[in-house]
Amino acid sequence: MVVISGAIEEELSTLSPEDQKDFPADMNMEESGLNRLINAGYKLLGLINYFTVGEKETRAWTLRKETAAPQAAGVIHTDFERGFIRA
Repeated sequence: MVVISGAIEEELSTLSPEDQKDFPADMNMEESGLNRLINAGYKLLGLINYFTVGEKETRAWTLRKETAAPQAAGVIHTDFERGFIRA
């Protein structure tokens, strides 16, 4: 169960990005309710994110927590999975 205050989340959404960073701490919260809900959903479903960074973009990829490295590479492109090299 994730308890979220709609009033607090509404107030948070109206703040500037700078004020949003300090708001959870000011309310004695570790993170926003939305972040807690997202994290709980990922944990329940056994999902993780991994990131790729290039010159033009940074992307987040979602996969199952116990995915092996070759299959994780295949999430980006199937050729990566077929040509995966072990170090």
